[in-house]
Amino acid sequence: MAREGVHRTPLDRVAAEAGVSKGLLLYHFHSKDALVLAAMEWVLNATAARIRKALADIVDPADAISVVIDAVWIGPEANRDFFRFYLDGVEHQTRSPGFDDLGHTATVIINGLYQEVIETGVNAGVLEVADSVSAAVDMRALIEGSFLQWLQTDDWQNNHAGFRERCRSAVLVQLRSAP
Repeated sequence: MAREGVHRTPLDRVAAEAGVSKGLLLYHFHSKDALVLAAMEWVLNATAARIRKALADIVDPADAISVVIDAVWIGPEANRDFFRFYLDGVEHQTRSPGFDDLGHTATVIINGLYQEVIETGVNAGVLEVADSVSAAVDMRALIEGSFLQWLQTDDWQNNHAGFRERCRSAVLVQLRSAP
């Protein structure tokens, strides 16, 4: 689904790649939308776990933002697959009944994690942020906006590192200048 798009990938193909029958998929998920929703929640939670694991190894809180950026910008192919799937999930949220909670779930997982990182930086005296909730929204906007711009470049594989660094810089500038 990440490679070809949610709408273009039939359940038969998903079942074949998973090595199960289409009936078994439908037994567990009841519909393609339910499968997409479960997969999106799994991806968001797995991403948050990867970021938390990377953060557990840092010594200096000043490195936390860079660690988050590196944990999110993992590589051109993986990021392209993830973000295209993520965009399909956002599209489903805006058009499909039953996906209403996806936006809330994404906000709780992503913004909540970014807020924790920001508050750690504030408590360590590295960041001066008055409102960590708003700063987390800004951080997410900068990261997701950077991904959108990167995906639209012709040479996305070779431009990945440059966009990762632009994203890191933009987030650090925003958080260090936040009132």
